[in-house]
Amino acid sequence: MMKNHCNDLSKLTLLVCFCFLFSLSCTEKKLGPDDVEYRKDDNGTQILYQIGASEPFGFEEEAFIVKKHPNGNLQYSISFLHGLKDGPFTFWQKNELPLITGSYKQGKRDGIFTAYGKIGEIVYEKTYKMGELDGNFSLYYPASNHDLFRYKDELKEKKLEPGELKVKNNLRLQTQFKDGNPNGTYFAYLHPGGKNLALKDLIKEEGSFNEEGLLSNEQFRYFPRTSGLGVVLPVLGRFDEIFEPNELGFSKAIDQASDEIAKIPTYRNPKNLPAYVYTLDDKGNEIVPIWSTHIKKFAIRNMDGYLLPDRFEPKYEYFTRKAKPSAIKLVKALDLSGDPNLAYYEKKGMAVEVVGIDAENVIIDILWSSRDRAEVISLDERINARRTRIRRSWSEGFSNEADWLLHNGSQLSLRAQDELARFGIDR
Repeated sequence: MMKNHCNDLSKLTLLVCFCFLFSLSCTEKKLGPDDVEYRKDDNGTQILYQIGASEPFGFEEEAFIVKKHPNGNLQYSISFLHGLKDGPFTFWQKNELPLITGSYKQGKRDGIFTAYGKIGEIVYEKTYKMGELDGNFSLYYPASNHDLFRYKDELKEKKLEPGELKVKNNLRLQTQFKDGNPNGTYFAYLHPGGKNLALKDLIKEEGSFNEEGLLSNEQFRYFPRTSGLGVVLPVLGRFDEIFEPNELGFSKAIDQASDEIAKIPTYRNPKNLPAYVYTLDDKGNEIVPIWSTHIKKFAIRNMDGYLLPDRFEPKYEYFTRKAKPSAIKLVKALDLSGDPNLAYYEKKGMAVEVVGIDAENVIIDILWSSRDRAEVISLDERINARRTRIRRSWSEGFSNEADWLLHNGSQLSLRAQDELARFGIDR
């Protein structure tokens, strides 16, 4: 009986020892950065070793280099296999929010790399394939000081810990990479500035890359979005009053421009320069003019190029409620199939248009067109229309043509013989 008890005890002891040894074998190996060193192999590759060891770090199984912040929170954990970074890794901020995450394969970046800002917002997302950028590439705007203060206040109000509060990201740049080179279209975006705007309304720049990673085709850079409207007079300059960027604000701005230009005596404006309504950015800078007081009437130009006899007052409401509806009605009434002349005009690219004319019936501006034309922006769409600032044509990484669309409505063009334009440098 005693003998059997001793045998059972021996078996139990062996089982405990086996479990202990097994647990040791299964425990992940973790060392600090001061416990390891890099050595170059015959090919010049940096291989990590534990100090004094003859085999690479993580020779038999995955091992980790870890470090803690002074406050005790984990700073980073990096996975190694056969002396090379292999597997996922994470760097943390002092408040336990992630700083950067990613993964390696055989010492090379492989997979999605994500960097984070002070409040946990994403700063960038980059996709790698065996050391080369390949796939999605996105940059985001980092949090401002205002965002940081608001984030801390919200944590206190909701009694949350860092990381529990979801942070909205604002996209800055987006493109694709292939074999380490940018490939396809890219878009750069404006910061929304707290406004609830669609991504398409925030495009600041767009272009495309060929398979070799060189800029190709057309590239566009746009003026900032409209945040207000202002009236600029030829003698007095711009009025302090800023109108809202909507139909009512535009109507008021047009009326103010007409009223104020009429008050300027001829001797102070001998060249009869007009007053303009300008779109303004969020800093109050003038972007582009969208109205001129040289327009004295609205008229409809038929498809044959002649002005119809009807005239409309040069006010915003007269455009939206009378001139434009009349032009649309005329287009619907045209029967191109039964009129050979109209069919001819259609083939020639002619259109029914609402135009702004001066006192001598000279056309100053095209305010609406029945045919989609890039150069024609309808008056009721001008406030929020995307305005091109610079347009470049690229071929094999060289700019062969560049057009600067200035805020006063004029244009400066440079061709390939200009060395600055050739290399895409702004004057």
